[in-house]
Amino acid sequence: MKILNNILESFSKRKRLILSLLIGLVSIFFLKEASYLLYKTSSQSQVINSGFYYLSKSDLSTEYDSDSFLFPYHLKIFGIDLSPEEFKRYCKFLLYITSAILISYAYYFRGSFTGVFLGFFLLLSPVYLIQNNWIGFADHLTFFWSVLLIIFLDQRDQYPGKKIHSYVLFFLFVLGSWTHFYQFVPISLFVLFLYFWEKKEIDRDILKVFFFGIFAGRISSFLIFYLNGIEWNERRLDTAQSLGFARWYSMHTKHLILTLVSFWNGLLFLFLENLARKKVSILLVCFGAFVITFFTADSTRVFSHLFYPAWIALWLIRFRSGFSKRDKWILCFGLVLAFAYLLVFDPFYKWGGDLIYLGPRISF
Repeated sequence: MKILNNILESFSKRKRLILSLLIGLVSIFFLKEASYLLYKTSSQSQVINSGFYYLSKSDLSTEYDSDSFLFPYHLKIFGIDLSPEEFKRYCKFLLYITSAILISYAYYFRGSFTGVFLGFFLLLSPVYLIQNNWIGFADHLTFFWSVLLIIFLDQRDQYPGKKIHSYVLFFLFVLGSWTHFYQFVPISLFVLFLYFWEKKEIDRDILKVFFFGIFAGRISSFLIFYLNGIEWNERRLDTAQSLGFARWYSMHTKHLILTLVSFWNGLLFLFLENLARKKVSILLVCFGAFVITFFTADSTRVFSHLFYPAWIALWLIRFRSGFSKRDKWILCFGLVLAFAYLLVFDPFYKWGGDLIYLGPRISF
């Protein structure tokens, strides 16, 4: 009888694995088409980083930033020669495949409702709005590492005895620091903080992996540039320091309420639901993302990439204990509200002191 139960359990796991992979595959096509419907816009509302496209065709040089060289350079390393249109499609493909990985993982380890919920949650978030309109930036690959960070932290939490998770996390911290150091470090800190807060204990082993990984990534990037005879540069820090506090203040207080609206893109109800459940950790992460965003010009873009990985991590933690039928209806209602917001109102993002509108989804 025990042997039969083991066989049935093994069969059930394989069936669930195949189904979760199929759901992930289908989600790629669905998210692509749904993104076109929700976030289609004119070329005037798009920001194309053509610099990274041309860097992807050249070796390391002084044109590369020392804190974010991996995104264009990995195409050169693997000999991937893309046309401008193919480069744009590749950037969006990274977003869809990252989403599919998260959906498949959530579907397999948390159940069908979690996988579907997180898929729609991502689609309706400003992460999708930004990555469909800011093309060719390191954000595409940084978000990929961020989702893998969340997944392997979750796996380590479920199977604490396996060393492989710590090794993978170490390499993720290295790769993330090569991709977008000044973005990936706060993302990692926010995600780790949220995990420690929700578990009510600090995992010192993970902290060691984080500090060693980030340190190794930073030192190795310095050596890579040094051995190639390239001067170390910190353009991002130089830009941030060149503008005074008064300039940052005037920039971010302009259209303040609408700027805050752009940070949730219709998902404000779900954020309030978290606060109603006394999830103080996500509120503290939100404040941290606010502070960092204050010293950048790309308000919606920066906040969404800093904040949403931690929020996704919180959803995975909450879904581990399950939701009642009533709670699931509340979460679905939040998604419906977000969808209605995107259809009725003209989606927008904040860039510098201006609001950039995509154009209405529905013509009245």
